[in-house]
Amino acid sequence: MKKATLFTLMLMGSIAVCIASVNLNGNWKGLLVLNDGTEVPLTYKLKADGDKLTGDVETNTGDLPITDGKIKGDSIIFNVTYNGSSIPNKGKCYADSIGMNITIGEDVYHVTTKKVTDK
Repeated sequence: MKKATLFTLMLMGSIAVCIASVNLNGNWKGLLVLNDGTEVPLTYKLKADGDKLTGDVETNTGDLPITDGKIKGDSIIFNVTYNGSSIPNKGKCYADSIGMNITIGEDVYHVTTKKVTDK
C-alpha cells in the first residue's frame, strides 16, 4: 500500500513539473479551417507573467490584441476582438503544442498550434 501511494505521489509530482515546465512565451503557429473551407493561418504571440497571459494573435488581416488572458495549470483562456465581436479562445498546453478551441458565433473551431523555434 505504501509503495502504491509513494508511486502515485511521485507520478503526480512528475506531471506537475512537466506542466510547469511548458514555456508559453513565444510564437505558436496553427491553421484555422472555417466551415466553408477557408484556411486562416494564425500565429499566437504569447507572453506569460505568472497567471496572466498577454500578446497578440497574428492573422492575415492584422494583429488582434489578447485581452482577459489567464493561465490556470495547463489551460489558458483569453479573448480577441475582431470586427467588434469578442472571440473567446480556450487552450490546453502540452510540451510542444497548444490545442485551441476558438468560438466564433455559435461555431467552435479546433486549432493545434506548434511552438516556433529558431534553428
